[in-house]
Amino acid sequence: MTYLSSVVQDWFKVALQQEDLSYAQPWLFTWHLFVEELRVHFGLSDPVGDAANLINNLHMKPGDKISTYNVELMRYAAQLNWDDTVLYHCFYQGLPNCLQDLIANREQGKPISFHAMYQLAITFDNRYWERNHERDRFCNMEKEAANNHHRKQGRMAQYSASSQSSAPSHPQSSTTPPQTAPSWSSQKPFRRPSSIVKSPSLSTLRVDLSNKLGRDSKLNGNECKHRIDNNLCLYCGSRDHKVDGCPRKQPVRARLTTLEEQETPLSENPSEN
Repeated sequence: MTYLSSVVQDWFKVALQQEDLSYAQPWLFTWHLFVEELRVHFGLSDPVGDAANLINNLHMKPGDKISTYNVELMRYAAQLNWDDTVLYHCFYQGLPNCLQDLIANREQGKPISFHAMYQLAITFDNRYWERNHERDRFCNMEKEAANNHHRKQGRMAQYSASSQSSAPSHPQSSTTPPQTAPSWSSQKPFRRPSSIVKSPSLSTLRVDLSNKLGRDSKLNGNECKHRIDNNLCLYCGSRDHKVDGCPRKQPVRARLTTLEEQETPLSENPSEN
């Protein structure tokens, strides 16, 4: 009773109420009478005609496997007393075009019995779904490979962008860079005013004598004669003195001492403190 619904349930509720009034229906206690009561009031008026109409209009739906189609066909055929020749025709007409093409294009042609047609259709349908699963797997593999490639490209682009953003930029500017104050270490010590004449350093006292000296490092004949004829110093070639009073003939150590005294900074001169 709990599986009944709608009008059928309401019908049996009336019988239960009658039982409460001490009037019980006989089918409430016997199963086959209960089934007969359902068939009389709610069964098909022409079950054979309805089954024949349904089996004639039965077709295998797109996307369904042949097992679903076979169950419906056999359910309707069980209510009919048709032979295999009629079922053969109904079964073939309800198949989809893809299966009909495979069956009709066989080298042996169509099967001649319903059972052979039934088994052949199942074989072709199983092959179709097997191949369909193979295509699905291949397509999934291609999609997965494409997705992996896109993800890899995205990571590479993201890494390149992050590398460029983290790299220090060195913009070129046409403006003059700002002047910075010199550090104490870069400042030069205080020197005497330029008005004070400094004696020439040793580097300035050196004269190129390669054209005046011989191989023995002495004046060659022409140069010696030139200096004697013009009353020049035989050591430095100056007109202001002779060779005996040439200041450049003084010892090298004495000249270095004189230069160091002359180049001493003003701040270190004890006479100016």
